[in-house]
Amino acid sequence: MLYASDVNDTIIDKIFADATATGRTALSEVESKRVLAAAGIAVAIPESAANAGDAAAAAARIGFPVVLKVLSPEISHKSEVGGVALNLHSEAEVREAFERIRRGLAERAPDARFAGVAVQPQIAPGVELIAGVTRDDRFGPMIVAGLGGIFVEVLKDTAIRIAPFDRRTGRAMLEELRGAAILHGARGARPADLDAIADLLVELGDLAMRRGEIRELDLNPIVAHENGVAILDARILLGPPGAGIVPTPAAVNPEKHRARIANLKRAFAARAVAVIGDKRAGGYLWVRALKRFTGKLYSIQIDAKEIAGIEELGVVNYQSLAEVPERIDYAVSAVPRQIAPYILKDCVANQVGGIGFFTSGFSETTEEIGIKLEAELKSIASAAEIALVGPNCMGLYNPSIGLSNFPDLNTGAAGDVCFISQSGTHSINFCSQAPGRGIRVNLAASIGNVLMIEAADYIDVMAADPATRVIGMYVEGVRDGRRFFESLSRAAAQHPVVVWKGGMTEAGARATFSHTGSIATPAAVWSAMVRQSGAVSVAGLDAMLDAVEMLARGRRVAGRGMGLVAMTGGQSVVITDTFAGAGLEIPALSSASYDELKGFFNIIGGSYRNPLDAGGTIGGGVHTGNLERILAILDRDAAIDAIVLEVGTGLRAQRWATHEDELTAMLDRLAEFARTSAKPFALVMHPAHVETIVVRARALARERGLVVFESFERAAAATRTAYEYWAGRAARGD
Repeated sequence: MLYASDVNDTIIDKIFADATATGRTALSEVESKRVLAAAGIAVAIPESAANAGDAAAAAARIGFPVVLKVLSPEISHKSEVGGVALNLHSEAEVREAFERIRRGLAERAPDARFAGVAVQPQIAPGVELIAGVTRDDRFGPMIVAGLGGIFVEVLKDTAIRIAPFDRRTGRAMLEELRGAAILHGARGARPADLDAIADLLVELGDLAMRRGEIRELDLNPIVAHENGVAILDARILLGPPGAGIVPTPAAVNPEKHRARIANLKRAFAARAVAVIGDKRAGGYLWVRALKRFTGKLYSIQIDAKEIAGIEELGVVNYQSLAEVPERIDYAVSAVPRQIAPYILKDCVANQVGGIGFFTSGFSETTEEIGIKLEAELKSIASAAEIALVGPNCMGLYNPSIGLSNFPDLNTGAAGDVCFISQSGTHSINFCSQAPGRGIRVNLAASIGNVLMIEAADYIDVMAADPATRVIGMYVEGVRDGRRFFESLSRAAAQHPVVVWKGGMTEAGARATFSHTGSIATPAAVWSAMVRQSGAVSVAGLDAMLDAVEMLARGRRVAGRGMGLVAMTGGQSVVITDTFAGAGLEIPALSSASYDELKGFFNIIGGSYRNPLDAGGTIGGGVHTGNLERILAILDRDAAIDAIVLEVGTGLRAQRWATHEDELTAMLDRLAEFARTSAKPFALVMHPAHVETIVVRARALARERGLVVFESFERAAAATRTAYEYWAGRAARGD
């Protein structure tokens, strides 16, 4: 038997060349294992046998018991054609098995070629896994791992990562599996060698990065023992020559790209802005949006019927950019699509820093004229250094200088949250709802068709801004997936990054789940990429706002242990179920905490077990002394990582309408606790039947810097998202 050696690309080159010369894209098991061995991966290479006598002789050399497996370039699932014979103890059994395999192939797959059998040792039982390589059009080589058998075929229990990575990431993949307990030795079984499995995944990633010809690689099954792993079967599919290691993006001139990013920063910090082509029919949208801009605002409009209305709004109009007495840092174009290329040329000629094209009707329409016009824009922009934002977007937003992309958005205050969106609607909705959630926007960008400046560029610019604390984004797709992943990873190592992906469906997934290529569906790949980057995912605008509020205004969520305070017995049950259902824990408190609580807690109609049924003890918040004592106990208890308090239910909230002083007194105490506590602290204020009153109460709470949610479900989801981010940072040592 031949085992792994040092990396030998000469052997791999020859195997690939031989396959190509015979018109094959699928390597045999023996060839596949020789590639693995030449790549330095420990593997027992079987002997091939063309007839029963050769098979028996090979078995005698290897030592019994042995396994026979059919060799046929047309067969992927050997067991489905009766192509596997296990636990053979004699030459006679080997000869009989050889003939049985040959007949089985002829009967079940008559068109398949029979190239003999592979003979290899029978491996002791262990934990079966599947692992392999697939290539994604956007992110390049991906490594897939999962438990074998029913776990991958039926339960789809797999983990995916972008190659290359280290052992720590490989171990994280294994812990992510729903069946991870089996690897740890469930029900008294011996644990699998997790480091050996992780090292194998790392080696597969290195091989995938080094050999771009490998389109797909399957190791199925792998058997993990207490010490080491054994690769029982291997299959490699080759791609076209020169397929490459990662997708090749459009050629980018590095110097021009750096200049564009510098101009993007210049546009975000603009001192002079021009609105091109604003019209009365649109309500002079852009002039009104920029009325509070702290720099110089100009209009470019040649239609005399439009100029009067613009000037009535107090904005100076010029016939062309060349007439403007100073250099424009950022322009907004609202002209018809046919005119857009001419506008871009004019902006380049007049050294405009950046331009946001509100204009739509380009490639998103799939119309030939739209695609052609977008290509023309790209050609012009590629030859220049201008920062082209969009097209088909709302453009840039910097409230601190009044650079707004929609009327009535907040301006004048600096913030610490950034938002990127391929949807103009989602961008405006986030930025308009943010202030009411206590979220202060630093920078935002609606990026539309992402013609020249990728989402990765906006991430880099926003992450580098010293004011930034959290970044959120809505993304529908990326062109250069590898660069997006790298930018996302860098940003997430500095700040919480929350990603909302549009179009997360499994419509494109293949039905079978037995090969790595089919396991890595678009949704699975995207989710894995976000997780590996250190960012966190949400599935909607409300979830985005909740997570950003928690991450921007709250403290680091260092663990799963929740200290929950509800106002009634029924609510204490519901809040427990909700937070536990979100994957958080509601631990018992320490005996010292219980000793303190029983000294003052009203147990008539209440309970001081976690969760605390505290309505009677704190009088709905009126007895602030008891409330402070409860929170202080939870703050000191080592089992508690975060605290959530329900306030404002039923009659107590109704009373706030006429006794707001009681509400503000309670909120002041809670705000002081939140400032001094080392643990994350959040409120839940249900709208119930007093929504108007509670909306006012939430606003007063957020004015004091408190984090507030309107339901247990949203509080639990946001806390879990924040925990996932901080747990990922801790695991990576960031």
